Amino acid sequence: MQSAEIVISAGALMRALVFILYAPICLVVVRRLLPRLSLSSRLLAIGMLAAQIVILIVGLEDVPRWEPNGWLWHLDQEWNIPSTFASMQLAMVAGAALAAASLGRAYHKRYRLFIAAIALFFLFLAWDEYFTLHESDLALETAYIASGIAIAGMAILAAARSPRRLRLWHSGLLAGMALNVTGAMIVDALPQNCRRLGSIQLEGCLYFYNLEESFEFIGVWLILVAVLGILSEADPKGRRLVYLCLSILPVCWILLLTSDVWRPRLELRFRALPASIAFESGLNLRGYTLDWNRQSMDIWLYPSAWRSHYEGAGFSVHLVDQASGEAVASRNRHALPQFHLLLAPGYAHVYRQQIVVEIPPETPTNRAYWITLSAWRDEGDEFVSQRVIESDHQQLNETQVILDELVLPASSNDIFVQLAEFGDAYTLGNVDLPESARPGTALSASFTWRANAAGGEDLVQFLHLGHIDSGEWQVFDRQPLGPRLPTRLWYKGLTESETWEAPLPPDVATGQYRVFTGLYRLSDKERIPVSDVNGAPFVDARVPLGSLMIEGV
Repeated sequence: MQSAEIVISAGALMRALVFILYAPICLVVVRRLLPRLSLSSRLLAIGMLAAQIVILIVGLEDVPRWEPNGWLWHLDQEWNIPSTFASMQLAMVAGAALAAASLGRAYHKRYRLFIAAIALFFLFLAWDEYFTLHESDLALETAYIASGIAIAGMAILAAARSPRRLRLWHSGLLAGMALNVTGAMIVDALPQNCRRLGSIQLEGCLYFYNLEESFEFIGVWLILVAVLGILSEADPKGRRLVYLCLSILPVCWILLLTSDVWRPRLELRFRALPASIAFESGLNLRGYTLDWNRQSMDIWLYPSAWRSHYEGAGFSVHLVDQASGEAVASRNRHALPQFHLLLAPGYAHVYRQQIVVEIPPETPTNRAYWITLSAWRDEGDEFVSQRVIESDHQQLNETQVILDELVLPASSNDIFVQLAEFGDAYTLGNVDLPESARPGTALSASFTWRANAAGGEDLVQFLHLGHIDSGEWQVFDRQPLGPRLPTRLWYKGLTESETWEAPLPPDVATGQYRVFTGLYRLSDKERIPVSDVNGAPFVDARVPLGSLMIEGV
């Protein structure tokens, strides 16, 4: 006679297994351990257990993980409510252990060091639980295993040498660590089962990662109870300040873990320079900050993107000489993986990306440079540049946006003879003109400038040659120091020279010319008032430079 087959929901079976795991442990803890805790420790332990049970009840519901609610509560997902709680519970162990080490003055010094080691160990575990650092670093995982074995060995040794009242807490510590190891090493290795379990036919799949997370949850809680027991022995009166700090620790820890959510938005609002730059890859630059010195540029970017668009992306920052168009320094960086508690799987998060560009020592000074940004995607063997599809900043080309510009200052010990003052901002110094020139050649003229204040607008210098007899004028206009250093980037204390090569027409009239120079604004063509060294203004805002003879060929 064939026995009847039992059909059961895989989800219901998993919930039953979790109940079988929790029921005896909670019963033993409630009867043997909780009554020995101080009132404040007891309330903390019960509160953590209650939160844990709520998370398990919701997390074990059969909700597809791609649905927002399923993802947010899924026990095997990262950066959601269960993973954040797991990290926070480990941080609570670290906090309670640190308090016990600080207050347990009656304990032996070596024992207090042992408790402090527990605090440090679980603090690192709490950080790793959320950011999963060990998954990409085998050495770190090995270090955790070795540290765990050392903690367990010290706990056994401490239990053997401790008073009887402490042995119970050491036993709880060891039992909790054993539950964690069982979940991570044994239960997690069990294969997914979607068919049958012995004579039981399963409806759905039995995912043992749910049971593994449950082992870790209850194991860490048991460790927390044990450490709270050691704290209760060290502080029987239950100092209010200590437990107040432990009570707010979960909130502080969650704020720290989720700082990648709120900190970039705060910095974007109150610290960053606004930007609206969209790349075809789906990256949108919302703002940036820029700090630089002679050695390096430190740039913080605040791009907004869906996680799928951010992963595999990268940024390039170049320092480009404005005169030559050549890059003198650059840095390429992949978009850094940043973990956070998302509001939904497709939430367009504001990221925070730092790029530091080292400026070579041999980079020329007193030259204007653009700081440009471009984005790309890593597609295996190729880095594909992303076209800029919208920008409120000037573009250098279709893939590069100009974020800012700078000039590297130079020290100067040149002898400076003051000739004319353009307001309080600029001083014209040494001028070197030839006595004569020939038609069809270049007139070589050198000018030395000093900036008494920082520049802020573009100015143009004119050079006028006026024929004494005929009144004919030859006019040459250009930036005072050429395109290599526009006046808008002049800095206070700048002293720099520039040599002009002004082409004389082949048919220019020969004879004596009077030579003048001056400055005018590029924006409105208005000349800048200028005076001599005694403060007397020059007529027509022109500085007379002497005379020049243009000789016949």
